[in-house]
Amino acid sequence: MPTVRAIAKHVNLSPATVSRALRGVDGVSPETIAKVQGAAEELGYGGRRRGRSRKTIALLITTQVDGGLFELARRHVLLLNEEFSRRGWQLHPVMIPENPVEGEKVLSEFIAKAGTHGVVMDGCIMIGRLPAELLPRYHRLLAERFTGSIVMLCRHDIYNGLGGVAILDYDAGIEAANVLIEKGHRKFGWIGSLGSETNAAERLGGVYTALRKAGCRLSHEMWMNDRDPLPASEVSRMFKAELPKKRADWPTAWICSTDWLAAKLIVWARGEGLSVPGDLSVVAFDNTQVAEELAECVITSMTYDSEQIARMAVELLELQFDSTDGRPMVCALPLSVRRGKTVAAPSAKKKRARSSR
Repeated sequence: MPTVRAIAKHVNLSPATVSRALRGVDGVSPETIAKVQGAAEELGYGGRRRGRSRKTIALLITTQVDGGLFELARRHVLLLNEEFSRRGWQLHPVMIPENPVEGEKVLSEFIAKAGTHGVVMDGCIMIGRLPAELLPRYHRLLAERFTGSIVMLCRHDIYNGLGGVAILDYDAGIEAANVLIEKGHRKFGWIGSLGSETNAAERLGGVYTALRKAGCRLSHEMWMNDRDPLPASEVSRMFKAELPKKRADWPTAWICSTDWLAAKLIVWARGEGLSVPGDLSVVAFDNTQVAEELAECVITSMTYDSEQIARMAVELLELQFDSTDGRPMVCALPLSVRRGKTVAAPSAKKKRARSSR
Protein backbone atom coordinates (compact mmCIF):
# COMPACT_ATOMS: atom_id res chain seq x y z
CA MET A 1 0.00 0.00 0.00
CA PRO A 2 1.26 3.52 -0.75
CA THR A 3 2.66 5.72 2.02
CA VAL A 4 3.27 9.45 2.48
CA ARG A 5 6.90 8.79 1.60
CA ALA A 6 5.89 7.04 -1.62
CA ILE A 7 3.73 10.00 -2.64
CA ALA A 8 6.54 12.42 -1.71
CA LYS A 9 8.96 10.53 -3.95
CA HIS A 10 6.39 10.41 -6.76
CA VAL A 11 5.84 14.19 -6.78
CA ASN A 12 9.41 15.16 -5.69
CA LEU A 13 8.34 16.89 -2.46
CA SER A 14 9.26 16.36 1.19
CA PRO A 15 7.11 13.95 3.26
CA ALA A 16 6.20 16.81 5.61
CA THR A 17 4.87 18.92 2.71
CA VAL A 18 2.88 15.97 1.41
CA SER A 19 1.42 15.38 4.88
CA ARG A 20 0.31 19.02 5.10
CA ALA A 21 -1.10 19.00 1.59
CA LEU A 22 -3.18 15.88 2.26
CA ARG A 23 -4.75 17.63 5.25
CA GLY A 24 -5.16 21.00 3.53
CA VAL A 25 -3.09 22.84 6.14
CA ASP A 26 -2.68 26.61 5.71
CA GLY A 27 0.58 27.62 4.10
CA VAL A 28 0.48 25.02 1.32
CA SER A 29 -0.33 26.42 -2.12
CA PRO A 30 -3.48 25.24 -3.94
CA GLU A 31 -1.27 23.99 -6.78
CA THR A 32 0.75 21.81 -4.40
CA ILE A 33 -2.39 20.45 -2.74
CA ALA A 34 -3.87 19.56 -6.11
CA LYS A 35 -0.62 17.90 -7.19
CA VAL A 36 -0.33 15.84 -4.02
CA GLN A 37 -3.99 14.83 -3.94
CA GLY A 38 -3.80 13.80 -7.58
CA ALA A 39 -0.78 11.63 -6.88
CA ALA A 40 -2.47 10.13 -3.79
CA GLU A 41 -5.51 9.18 -5.86
CA GLU A 42 -3.32 7.79 -8.64
CA LEU A 43 -1.38 5.62 -6.17
CA GLY A 44 -4.50 4.47 -4.34
CA TYR A 45 -3.74 6.28 -1.09
CA GLY A 46 -7.11 7.91 -0.42
CA GLY A 47 -9.18 4.83 0.43
CA ARG A 48 -6.56 3.54 2.83
CA ARG A 49 -6.40 6.94 4.47
CA ARG A 50 -10.12 7.16 5.10
CA GLY A 51 -10.14 3.66 6.54
CA ARG A 52 -7.51 4.39 9.21
CA SER A 53 -7.83 8.10 9.91
CA ARG A 54 -9.12 7.83 13.49
CA LYS A 55 -6.26 7.23 15.91
CA THR A 56 -5.95 6.87 19.66
CA ILE A 57 -2.84 8.62 20.99
CA ALA A 58 -1.42 8.56 24.51
CA LEU A 59 0.40 11.55 25.96
CA LEU A 60 3.01 10.27 28.40
CA ILE A 61 3.39 13.35 30.59
CA THR A 62 6.31 13.49 33.02
CA THR A 63 6.75 17.25 33.56
CA GLN A 64 4.76 17.46 36.78
CA VAL A 65 5.35 19.63 39.81
CA ASP A 66 3.12 20.04 42.87
CA GLY A 67 0.36 18.06 41.18
CA GLY A 68 0.29 20.26 38.09
CA LEU A 69 2.12 20.76 34.83
CA PHE A 70 4.93 23.11 33.97
CA GLU A 71 3.81 26.04 31.86
CA LEU A 72 5.54 24.76 28.72
CA ALA A 73 3.99 21.32 29.15
CA ARG A 74 0.51 22.85 29.49
CA ARG A 75 1.09 24.89 26.36
CA HIS A 76 2.23 21.83 24.42
CA VAL A 77 -0.73 19.73 25.58
CA LEU A 78 -3.18 22.37 24.35
CA LEU A 79 -1.43 22.67 20.99
CA LEU A 80 -1.23 18.91 20.56
CA ASN A 81 -4.92 18.61 21.32
CA GLU A 82 -5.66 21.11 18.53
CA GLU A 83 -3.57 19.07 16.07
CA PHE A 84 -5.30 15.86 17.14
CA SER A 85 -8.73 17.44 16.75
CA ARG A 86 -7.96 18.44 13.17
CA ARG A 87 -7.26 14.79 12.39
CA GLY A 88 -10.11 13.32 14.41
CA TRP A 89 -7.68 11.58 16.76
CA GLN A 90 -8.44 10.80 20.41
CA LEU A 91 -6.07 12.00 23.12
CA HIS A 92 -5.47 9.95 26.29
CA PRO A 93 -3.22 11.61 28.93
CA VAL A 94 -1.05 9.25 31.00
CA MET A 95 0.57 10.97 33.96
CA ILE A 96 3.95 9.45 34.92
CA PRO A 97 4.66 10.17 38.62
CA GLU A 98 8.06 11.63 39.45
CA ASN A 99 8.57 9.03 42.16
CA PRO A 100 10.58 6.22 40.45
CA VAL A 101 8.60 3.39 42.09
CA GLU A 102 5.21 4.86 41.18
CA GLY A 103 6.46 5.94 37.75
CA GLU A 104 7.72 2.44 37.01
CA LYS A 105 4.36 0.95 37.97
CA VAL A 106 2.42 3.26 35.63
CA LEU A 107 4.85 2.76 32.74
CA SER A 108 4.94 -1.03 33.15
CA GLU A 109 1.16 -1.20 33.05
CA PHE A 110 1.01 1.06 29.99
CA ILE A 111 3.52 -1.08 28.08
CA ALA A 112 1.91 -4.37 29.14
CA LYS A 113 -1.54 -3.26 27.99
CA ALA A 114 -0.26 -1.29 24.97
CA GLY A 115 -2.54 1.50 26.13
CA THR A 116 -4.58 2.85 28.99
CA HIS A 117 -8.14 2.70 30.39
CA GLY A 118 -8.85 -0.37 28.31
CA VAL A 119 -7.98 1.37 25.02
CA VAL A 120 -5.11 0.14 22.85
CA MET A 121 -3.01 3.07 21.62
CA ASP A 122 -1.93 3.54 18.01
CA GLY A 123 0.91 5.76 19.18
CA CYS A 124 2.20 7.96 21.96
CA ILE A 125 3.96 11.28 22.41
CA MET A 126 6.23 11.67 25.43
CA ILE A 127 6.25 15.13 27.01
CA GLY A 128 9.20 15.74 29.29
CA ARG A 129 11.91 13.46 30.64
CA LEU A 130 11.37 10.28 32.61
CA PRO A 131 12.83 10.17 36.14
CA ALA A 132 16.56 9.47 35.90
CA GLU A 133 16.22 6.02 37.48
CA LEU A 134 13.79 4.96 34.74
CA LEU A 135 15.53 6.44 31.70
CA PRO A 136 18.02 3.68 30.70
CA ARG A 137 15.55 0.81 30.90
CA TYR A 138 12.22 2.29 29.93
CA HIS A 139 13.26 4.09 26.78
CA ARG A 140 14.44 0.74 25.51
CA LEU A 141 11.34 -1.09 26.74
CA LEU A 142 9.04 1.47 25.10
CA ALA A 143 10.86 1.09 21.81
CA GLU A 144 10.94 -2.72 21.95
CA ARG A 145 7.58 -3.64 23.49
CA PHE A 146 5.11 -0.85 22.82
CA THR A 147 3.29 -1.83 19.65
CA GLY A 148 2.46 1.69 18.48
CA SER A 149 4.57 4.55 17.16
CA ILE A 150 6.50 6.77 19.59
CA VAL A 151 7.60 10.41 19.34
CA MET A 152 9.39 12.41 22.02
CA LEU A 153 8.52 16.09 22.38
CA CYS A 154 11.61 18.36 22.60
CA ARG A 155 13.85 15.28 22.80
CA HIS A 156 14.97 12.15 21.03
CA ASP A 157 16.88 9.01 21.95
CA ILE A 158 18.01 7.31 18.75
CA TYR A 159 20.36 5.06 20.74
CA ASN A 160 17.33 3.40 22.36
CA GLY A 161 15.13 3.63 19.28
CA LEU A 162 13.03 6.72 20.08
CA GLY A 163 12.68 9.58 17.60
CA GLY A 164 11.21 13.00 18.20
CA VAL A 165 11.41 16.75 17.78
CA ALA A 166 14.99 17.69 18.62
CA ILE A 167 15.67 20.94 20.48
CA LEU A 168 19.23 22.09 19.84
CA ASP A 169 20.12 22.99 23.41
CA TYR A 170 23.86 23.03 22.73
CA ASP A 171 23.39 25.60 19.96
CA ALA A 172 21.07 27.58 22.22
CA GLY A 173 23.82 27.72 24.86
CA ILE A 174 26.27 29.10 22.32
CA GLU A 175 23.78 31.75 21.23
CA ALA A 176 22.99 32.73 24.83
CA ALA A 177 26.66 33.33 25.60
CA ASN A 178 27.23 35.20 22.34
CA VAL A 179 24.39 37.63 23.12
CA LEU A 180 26.34 38.70 26.22
CA ILE A 181 29.79 38.55 24.63
CA GLU A 182 28.66 40.86 21.84
CA LYS A 183 27.63 43.41 24.48
CA GLY A 184 31.16 43.45 25.87
CA HIS A 185 30.80 41.19 28.92
CA ARG A 186 33.84 39.19 29.96
CA LYS A 187 32.91 37.95 33.43
CA PHE A 188 30.13 35.34 33.45
CA GLY A 189 28.09 33.33 35.90
CA TRP A 190 25.91 30.27 35.31
CA ILE A 191 22.85 29.07 37.24
CA GLY A 192 21.75 25.57 36.23
CA SER A 193 18.56 23.69 36.95
CA LEU A 194 18.69 20.43 38.88
CA GLY A 195 14.98 19.73 38.72
CA SER A 196 13.19 20.97 35.62
CA GLU A 197 12.80 19.17 32.32
CA THR A 198 15.40 21.19 30.41
CA ASN A 199 18.69 19.84 29.10
CA ALA A 200 20.77 22.10 31.33
CA ALA A 201 24.00 20.16 30.77
CA GLU A 202 23.74 20.50 26.98
CA ARG A 203 23.03 24.22 27.28
CA LEU A 204 26.03 24.66 29.57
CA GLY A 205 28.19 22.80 27.04
CA GLY A 206 27.26 25.37 24.41
CA VAL A 207 28.02 28.20 26.84
CA TYR A 208 31.48 26.76 27.53
CA THR A 209 32.20 26.50 23.82
CA ALA A 210 31.24 30.12 23.10
CA LEU A 211 33.22 31.43 26.09
CA ARG A 212 36.35 29.49 25.16
CA LYS A 213 36.17 30.82 21.63
CA ALA A 214 35.97 34.37 22.98
CA GLY A 215 38.82 33.83 25.45
CA CYS A 216 36.47 34.00 28.44
CA ARG A 217 35.41 31.62 31.18
CA LEU A 218 32.77 31.13 33.86
CA SER A 219 33.83 32.75 37.09
CA HIS A 220 30.91 31.23 39.01
CA GLU A 221 28.82 28.11 38.43
CA MET A 222 25.77 27.43 40.61
CA TRP A 223 23.02 24.79 40.52
CA MET A 224 19.56 25.04 42.03
CA ASN A 225 16.62 22.66 42.22
CA ASP A 226 13.87 24.69 40.58
CA ARG A 227 11.30 21.97 41.22
CA ASP A 228 11.25 23.29 44.78
CA PRO A 229 9.50 26.57 45.64
CA LEU A 230 12.90 28.29 46.11
CA PRO A 231 11.79 30.98 48.57
CA ALA A 232 13.56 34.32 48.37
CA SER A 233 15.38 33.68 51.65
CA GLU A 234 16.88 30.42 50.32
CA VAL A 235 17.95 32.04 47.06
CA SER A 236 19.58 34.88 49.00
CA ARG A 237 21.40 32.42 51.25
CA MET A 238 22.76 30.48 48.27
CA PHE A 239 24.02 33.58 46.50
CA LYS A 240 25.69 34.96 49.62
CA ALA A 241 27.40 31.61 50.21
CA GLU A 242 28.68 31.32 46.66
CA LEU A 243 29.60 34.86 45.63
CA PRO A 244 32.66 36.87 46.74
CA LYS A 245 32.14 39.48 49.43
CA LYS A 246 33.19 42.31 47.08
CA ARG A 247 30.53 43.14 44.53
CA ALA A 248 33.25 44.28 42.15
CA ASP A 249 34.22 40.61 41.84
CA TRP A 250 30.72 39.45 40.88
CA PRO A 251 29.92 38.47 37.28
CA THR A 252 28.45 41.25 35.13
CA ALA A 253 26.48 38.71 33.11
CA TRP A 254 24.49 35.62 34.10
CA ILE A 255 23.19 32.75 31.98
CA CYS A 256 20.36 30.74 33.57
CA SER A 257 19.23 27.36 32.25
CA THR A 258 15.55 28.29 32.75
CA ASP A 259 13.56 31.51 32.75
CA TRP A 260 12.30 30.60 36.20
CA LEU A 261 15.83 30.68 37.64
CA ALA A 262 16.49 33.92 35.78
CA ALA A 263 13.42 35.47 37.39
CA LYS A 264 14.62 34.38 40.83
CA LEU A 265 18.02 35.93 40.12
CA ILE A 266 16.46 39.21 38.98
CA VAL A 267 14.23 39.47 42.06
CA TRP A 268 17.20 38.75 44.34
CA ALA A 269 19.40 41.31 42.57
CA ARG A 270 16.80 44.04 43.03
CA GLY A 271 16.61 43.18 46.70
CA GLU A 272 20.36 43.75 46.88
CA GLY A 273 19.99 47.20 45.33
CA LEU A 274 21.22 46.10 41.90
CA SER A 275 19.55 46.99 38.64
CA VAL A 276 18.99 44.70 35.66
CA PRO A 277 20.49 45.28 33.15
CA GLY A 278 22.36 48.28 34.62
CA ASP A 279 24.49 46.32 37.09
CA LEU A 280 24.12 42.84 35.68
CA SER A 281 22.73 41.31 32.51
CA VAL A 282 20.67 38.11 32.41
CA VAL A 283 19.96 35.64 29.61
CA ALA A 284 17.86 32.49 29.94
CA PHE A 285 15.93 29.87 27.97
CA ASP A 286 12.30 28.89 27.19
CA ASN A 287 10.45 32.26 27.28
CA THR A 288 7.83 31.37 29.89
CA GLN A 289 5.15 33.87 30.87
CA VAL A 290 5.08 32.92 34.56
CA ALA A 291 8.79 33.71 34.92
CA GLU A 292 8.39 37.11 33.28
CA GLU A 293 5.48 37.92 35.59
CA LEU A 294 7.70 37.12 38.57
CA ALA A 295 10.60 39.16 37.18
CA GLU A 296 8.23 41.99 36.15
CA CYS A 297 10.16 42.41 32.90
CA VAL A 298 10.72 40.74 29.55
CA ILE A 299 13.69 38.38 29.91
CA THR A 300 16.09 37.94 27.01
CA SER A 301 15.57 34.29 26.25
CA MET A 302 16.57 31.53 23.83
CA THR A 303 13.29 30.06 22.66
CA TYR A 304 11.57 27.70 20.24
CA ASP A 305 8.19 28.01 18.56
CA SER A 306 5.82 25.93 20.73
CA GLU A 307 3.27 25.69 17.96
CA GLN A 308 5.89 24.41 15.52
CA ILE A 309 7.11 21.86 18.09
CA ALA A 310 3.62 20.46 18.60
CA ARG A 311 2.83 20.44 14.88
CA MET A 312 6.07 18.67 13.98
CA ALA A 313 5.61 16.07 16.74
CA VAL A 314 2.22 15.10 15.35
CA GLU A 315 3.51 15.10 11.79
CA LEU A 316 6.40 12.83 12.80
CA LEU A 317 3.92 10.48 14.43
CA GLU A 318 1.80 10.51 11.29
CA LEU A 319 4.84 9.79 9.12
CA GLN A 320 5.79 6.87 11.34
CA PHE A 321 2.31 5.41 10.93
CA ASP A 322 2.98 5.33 7.19
CA SER A 323 6.57 4.10 7.49
CA THR A 324 7.36 0.51 6.57
CA ASP A 325 10.84 0.22 8.09
CA GLY A 326 9.95 1.20 11.67
CA ARG A 327 13.02 3.38 12.12
CA PRO A 328 12.74 6.35 14.52
CA MET A 329 12.50 9.77 12.89
CA VAL A 330 13.99 13.03 14.16
CA CYS A 331 13.24 16.63 13.22
CA ALA A 332 15.57 19.37 14.51
CA LEU A 333 14.08 22.84 14.96
CA PRO A 334 16.03 26.13 14.84
CA LEU A 335 15.96 28.49 17.81
CA SER A 336 15.18 32.18 17.95
CA VAL A 337 16.31 34.90 20.37
CA ARG A 338 13.61 36.74 22.30
CA ARG A 339 15.18 40.17 22.78
CA GLY A 340 14.06 41.38 26.18
CA LYS A 341 15.02 44.08 28.67
CA THR A 342 17.65 42.21 30.66
CA VAL A 343 20.81 42.66 28.58
CA ALA A 344 23.04 45.73 28.27
CA ALA A 345 26.74 46.54 28.05
CA PRO A 346 28.70 46.38 31.34
CA SER A 347 28.40 49.60 33.28
CA ALA A 348 31.26 52.11 33.08
CA LYS A 349 31.68 51.85 36.85
CA LYS A 350 32.46 48.14 36.70
CA LYS A 351 34.79 48.65 33.74
CA ARG A 352 36.79 51.22 35.70
CA ALA A 353 36.94 48.90 38.69
CA ARG A 354 38.36 46.09 36.58
CA SER A 355 40.87 48.31 34.76
CA SER A 356 42.23 49.72 38.01
CA ARG A 357 43.17 46.26 39.32
